Amino acid sequence: MPRSVTGPEIERLIQLLAKLPGLGPRSARRAALHLIKKKDQLLVPLAEAMDVAVSSIMVCETCGNIDTTNPCTICADPRRDASTIVVVEDVADLWALERAGAINARYHVLGGALSPLDGIGPEELNINRLVGRVASGGVGEVILAVNATVEGQTTAHY
Repeated sequence: MPRSVTGPEIERLIQLLAKLPGLGPRSARRAALHLIKKKDQLLVPLAEAMDVAVSSIMVCETCGNIDTTNPCTICADPRRDASTIVVVEDVADLWALERAGAINARYHVLGGALSPLDGIGPEELNINRLVGRVASGGVGEVILAVNATVEGQTTAHY
């Protein structure tokens, strides 16, 4: 069994970085080493930004987006078409659509897709909140922008 060449604090940093998408143990070790080498330029500002994120980022009660305000910037924007709701599976999908700049509507984040094999049913998703938004009036169109997977299509048919 290989011996650890670092203290437990550095090992913990590496383990946490390895949990990020796209970073395995080797990449996490390289990232940790880079952060440590550039402590004042990278590690300290990153730690400060993460501390601010922990205390200020919240989930929008209207749509499920994440932002520093509630309602989020998109829901609070009067220039958005409030009569159209674009339904997405995840916040990453919302951000991708926003980067494309093609949509001037409001969103609704489901928080996933129906997947009976993974134990994700309608109760685990924000479907009831979506139904409530539509039932409250003022919504003329709901656009389903879910992924073209079996789970996404099952969610769309629900």
